[in-house]
Amino acid sequence: MEAAGQQSFFAPAPLEFPAPEPAPPPLRVPAPVQAGPPLRVGILGSGSGGNAVVVESGDRRILIDAGFSCRELARRMALLDVDPKSIAAVVLTHEHQDHCRGVDGFAKRYKVPVLATAGTREGAGLREDRFRSTVLIRSGEPREVAGFVIEPFLIPHDAAEPVGFVVEDPCGRRLGLVADVGCRTSLAWGRLRDLDVLVLETNHDLDMLRNGPYPWSLKQRVAGRHGHLSNREAAEGLPELMGGRLSWVVLYHLSRTNNLPALAAAAIGEALDREGCPARLAVTEQDHPTPWLEV
Repeated sequence: MEAAGQQSFFAPAPLEFPAPEPAPPPLRVPAPVQAGPPLRVGILGSGSGGNAVVVESGDRRILIDAGFSCRELARRMALLDVDPKSIAAVVLTHEHQDHCRGVDGFAKRYKVPVLATAGTREGAGLREDRFRSTVLIRSGEPREVAGFVIEPFLIPHDAAEPVGFVVEDPCGRRLGLVADVGCRTSLAWGRLRDLDVLVLETNHDLDMLRNGPYPWSLKQRVAGRHGHLSNREAAEGLPELMGGRLSWVVLYHLSRTNNLPALAAAAIGEALDREGCPARLAVTEQDHPTPWLEV
């Protein structure tokens, strides 16, 4: 392959001088944690076939991504005893179909607003006349939705304007989510601090990707800086995020072709053990919701 002029991501790359990251906006100071109903997180499913996460605090609920059809979203919510009519808003990470496939139908049927960056709104073809409204969000600008404070931040991925999120509930508990992220950045890792729940992509095992059936161009895309995070890269970056309040690490967006739940859990579990972090692990599935994760 190298003889044909293709650069291998398994061999040393030539010296590059990437463009510097933009200066991150000032950090938002987390609110003090107060007594109240638990923060609950239900992953409806995760993987290349669809992604969606319900975040709940008391009677407040939002949906992060809507990568299944409207009917399938409602079916999976019912498995967690969630009424789709109780969802106050849908928040999108980016416009790829496995994250926004059902948003148009869901928002129209249940009359909920959709929060998205300008790039995501355009890439997903969201039309305000189809439902109540599309609310534009920007990296570094927190926004209150249904009592939650949602802070988006830019992440590297091959989409128009992809973001990760920190979601803070009315009691001050915090969820951080990076669904599709090609590599660690100071901006993203700076935001994913002081969390109670971390939803972190562990997309592929590098050896399985190397030896798997994907064509070389797709292997390069997946492993590239704007592709997906591997088990190893997630484990190497995890110690920076192990605050004293971290209760759950959720392994997200696993590839069926290039990963195994046991490999992802072993990589992240070893990182937690090395640092003496007592956070619990949850591995998401494509076909079934996780049980509620509660803080």
